[in-house]
Amino acid sequence: MPRMTLALALLLSAAAPVTPWAQAQTSQPPGCAAHQARFPALLGKAPEEVRAALQAMPGITTVRMGGPNTPMTRDYRIDRATVLIENGVVTQITCG
Repeated sequence: MPRMTLALALLLSAAAPVTPWAQAQTSQPPGCAAHQARFPALLGKAPEEVRAALQAMPGITTVRMGGPNTPMTRDYRIDRATVLIENGVVTQITCG
């Protein structure tokens, strides 16, 4: 009897609908991370141009800009892009 119960449980779990959590695991990453492949094309450009491009990307709600010695918080937010500016041009873009 226990084998049949286990087999029935496995069969039912395989036929269960996919939960939103499971769907999120297989889809594109949310927020800033979804756009990281586009960041290299923005390097070397003016900060204002990069800010406008990042703000137009869905999922990025905050763009943080600063130089190499600019104090910034170390918390991670999936909806934030951080832009490093040196000598008036963008040199690095990261998420968080």
